[in-house]
Amino acid sequence: MAIVASLFGDLAQGQNLQALIDDMLEQLYAESYWRTYLEWGLPQTELTFSTAIGRARIEAAASLVDPDAPAPLRSRNALEKLDGKIPTMKEKFALNQDDYRKLKALEALPISDESKKQALIKALWDDMKNAALSTDRRLDIMFFQGVSTFAIDATLLNNPDGVAYGSIPLLAKPSQKRGVAKVWTDPTADPFTDIEDLVAYAATFGRSFKEIWIDLEMWLSMKKLTAVKSAISGYQNPGSNKNFVVTESSVNEYLVSNKLPMIKILNIRKGIEKDGIIDAINPFKKENVVFIPDGKLGIVHNAIAIEEWEKVEGINYAKYDRALLSKWRDNDPWREYTNVELNAFPALESIDGIYILQTDVVAA
Repeated sequence: MAIVASLFGDLAQGQNLQALIDDMLEQLYAESYWRTYLEWGLPQTELTFSTAIGRARIEAAASLVDPDAPAPLRSRNALEKLDGKIPTMKEKFALNQDDYRKLKALEALPISDESKKQALIKALWDDMKNAALSTDRRLDIMFFQGVSTFAIDATLLNNPDGVAYGSIPLLAKPSQKRGVAKVWTDPTADPFTDIEDLVAYAATFGRSFKEIWIDLEMWLSMKKLTAVKSAISGYQNPGSNKNFVVTESSVNEYLVSNKLPMIKILNIRKGIEKDGIIDAINPFKKENVVFIPDGKLGIVHNAIAIEEWEKVEGINYAKYDRALLSKWRDNDPWREYTNVELNAFPALESIDGIYILQTDVVAA
């Protein structure tokens, strides 16, 4: 195997790759959700779970007891996974011989040189864009898993080509997950009362919320419940001969008038590829309704890729935020590669202010 210059020639030089990325940054950023709620942390030389989750939080999970009391029995398995380095995000896209033959066929077409150049740039950009956005998609998945379950799923199901770390707990307090009076699949459930109870409970700890995040599927079920329709009807007071409709706006109007946070309906789907097949997953647990505080929710801890320090001859590099993009060609097998590497993990610094209402769990 030999690493040689990209078949795209000068178009794939580092400065030109960087210019492509820089020109499209606004469009690329708009594809992600996490940027609205998280900020980048300072780059580090290495990244560990202790850094991202917090050593104090990890140590607290082992339980503090009276010196004269017996130690509570704990399995180290749950904490051992939080020792050590966080796995790197990597993705590689290949342009094979058939793809190359199609590009070469451009040379025989009766079109202008400028048109041929633009076609080459598009082929170059498609792989660059997919590589860049793959890291945003993974961060989105981890972010929505984190806020809706207080854990990040790194099992083979959600990371089929990577290391299986299992479920990574973010170590929120157990009291931040609350049950409901009746599961919301029960026709007699009263979501508004459950919401009021959680807001009142959190207020005793000085917590307040900006929004309530609810999955689209759960919203479509909730709006049909008799208690919800009755509350909105009574609030709107349409009279006996008038119709009313339970909508997001009518529910939010009701909630705000009762000093409660507004709902935000989410419909998040992200693709996970395994053996060339992409399946869509919902990283936001649909049974959980999440109460979100105001302001940023945390930072994305990140570490510098080794190749930023030690570049490899024959490879062209560019940066997309903290992700390192690289492009080269191999001869065995003959392929053109576009690679991305990012060492990052979202840390919910405001996790103590996030509460979850489990609509499928009856409160004890």
